[in-house]
Amino acid sequence: MNKARVLLITPNLKGIKDGLNRIQPSLGLMTIAQSLLNNNHIVKIHDTALEGWHNKQDIDNNKIMIGQSDEEIEKVIREFNPDIVGISILFSNLNQSAHTIAKIIKKINKKIWVFIGGNHISNSLIDYQHNIVHPGDDIPLIKDLEDKNIDLAMVGEGDFTVVELVNKIINNQDISKVPGLLKQTSKGKYIYNPSDRLINLDNLPIPARHLVNMEGYFDIGAFHSAKSRSNRVLNIMCSRGCPEKCTFCTTPQMWGTNVRWRRMDDIMLEIKNGVKEFNIGEIQFEDDTITARKKNLIDLCNGLEKIGLPWCTPNGIKTNYHLANQPDMFKAMYESGCYQVTLACESGVQRVLDNIINKRLRVDQIKPAIENAKKAGLLVHTFWILGYPGETYDEINQTVEFALNSGADSFSFSILSPLPGTPIYRKVIKENLWWEGRNMKDLMFRSSLVSVDGFKGPEEFEKFVNEANVKANLILKKNDPSRFNFKYGKNANEKSLIKQT
Repeated sequence: MNKARVLLITPNLKGIKDGLNRIQPSLGLMTIAQSLLNNNHIVKIHDTALEGWHNKQDIDNNKIMIGQSDEEIEKVIREFNPDIVGISILFSNLNQSAHTIAKIIKKINKKIWVFIGGNHISNSLIDYQHNIVHPGDDIPLIKDLEDKNIDLAMVGEGDFTVVELVNKIINNQDISKVPGLLKQTSKGKYIYNPSDRLINLDNLPIPARHLVNMEGYFDIGAFHSAKSRSNRVLNIMCSRGCPEKCTFCTTPQMWGTNVRWRRMDDIMLEIKNGVKEFNIGEIQFEDDTITARKKNLIDLCNGLEKIGLPWCTPNGIKTNYHLANQPDMFKAMYESGCYQVTLACESGVQRVLDNIINKRLRVDQIKPAIENAKKAGLLVHTFWILGYPGETYDEINQTVEFALNSGADSFSFSILSPLPGTPIYRKVIKENLWWEGRNMKDLMFRSSLVSVDGFKGPEEFEKFVNEANVKANLILKKNDPSRFNFKYGKNANEKSLIKQT
């Protein structure tokens, strides 16, 4: 079998000025890379945002792009001289950057195969199947595939399907039946081969961290947790999937609702190898809901207790009966090194949880869960989303007040982002719920796109959410001065917080 030179690349980051402060290695690309290495291919992973972290380009208003220039990206591609390039689009607002990279590649050599993958593609496919038309020219899946610089897309979990694709391309074999492949055959006609979800994660290789610039991530020190205990962080996933079907979330589409755990021996081996190779000082678990299976969590805690490193759950965990009624879970987490949990609460109004979000959570479970975590010795960070379609002005205010009085140590109030592939996105499209003058081109995680009851326009609502975060950070200043000072500076006051939040 012939060897392929495969470049896996993540595009530049686009977002709100002062809001782009998190970056970490791509677990997905590292896993795919190791699968390719196991098949004797030559692989390079390149993170354009990491390598160009200090290059901030103003786009317009308060928007910026972080990452390498086109010339720098071109140099990387020319030097590696790939046969095949895979571009990961984790979020839809990275789409434009991905297309720019594809253009650079084909300018260098039209014979280089270019494919795209990631959450954006997999979720956009669902909208296409629902016959949803996206507003904005740079978002829809069909536009992605109509780009002459992109040969195809890979949908779903690509850990092994990408290997099959690469094997066939480099050996000049027919790719039309590769699982997960999505390819335009002619104007308006497509090949799509559904791929089975990985039921058994035991065959997954340990991510190829040796292929990424780990020291670069450590130097920046901008990992997922609000305040890491160490800059030398190992981000890891033990499981995939979430049992919930929240209407704003892309996880059910990408990873499914069946929670699948990796073999515990493999998890512990990955952690031990990471500690040894990179002198790791902290572990951050990126699972969608690491507490969904109590037995697995307890087994994990038993293993972590022997390693003796601090760890946390920055991606959010389900706040449910386990956490409200079984404080032993938090006790086990704390005793094994956990210092902070992030609870995904989303709303403090039962009607919103039940009828809008479809989240199986009772409001009266939130405060007991927070209390149990704090009694165990854990810091508690909480996630809240404001501005759901159908949420009233009074309900938004109720959520803010409930959150600030929940007893949590810190809070994040986010503006709803209607992400492609989600039920909320389809609702927004069908009922035309956009603020006048805004559409998916404006997708930023601090931008209001969907009209909100009781507010005159997006700017007014953005100001409201900003002020809620200011109140939250003043509570943080009181509860945890050292963490507040780390984030904002010792002399930060309410006026300066409004600028920074």
